[in-house]
Amino acid sequence: HILDTAMQCKGSIGCRIKGKVVVNKVSGNVHVALGKSVEKNGKLVHEFNMEDVSDGFNTSHYIDSIIFGDFVPHLTSPLEGTKKIAREGAWMYHYYLKLVPTVFNDRYERARYTNQYSVTDSARNVQVRNGELTGLPGVFIVYDFSPFLMTQTEQVKPWSFIFTSMCALAG
Repeated sequence: HILDTAMQCKGSIGCRIKGKVVVNKVSGNVHVALGKSVEKNGKLVHEFNMEDVSDGFNTSHYIDSIIFGDFVPHLTSPLEGTKKIAREGAWMYHYYLKLVPTVFNDRYERARYTNQYSVTDSARNVQVRNGELTGLPGVFIVYDFSPFLMTQTEQVKPWSFIFTSMCALAG
């Protein structure tokens, strides 16, 4: 079985992936899937033994954090904390992201370039049926960039504003 022979699986009950992927501002995908990836005829394919998935392949996962660009405090990440458990079979999980390029200007006029995003997801069991897989077990993050650029500027209200507001409340 693949879990018994794969070097990255020895002595563990899962894997932790951390890294940085630099992409062009065009649609694409990042995925973690079964098999060894090789290029054949200009295409990326995954090679694996069908016996490794005949009784299922566990693609359960937890997304602790995922950001696209510079880290910006207080920026929400819709996928943060996402947990999917595959109880049986071999599951293919897709996350479809719409990225919006964003420039955050802080109060000190420092610019941070990042991407905000929205997400939709789907999942299906692709376990072996009639000797064939109906899909590739794994986690696929498919992204598309919005043609718009959003700019957000942090502004600090002066003390006079707070003082005036308090006087208005006091009447």
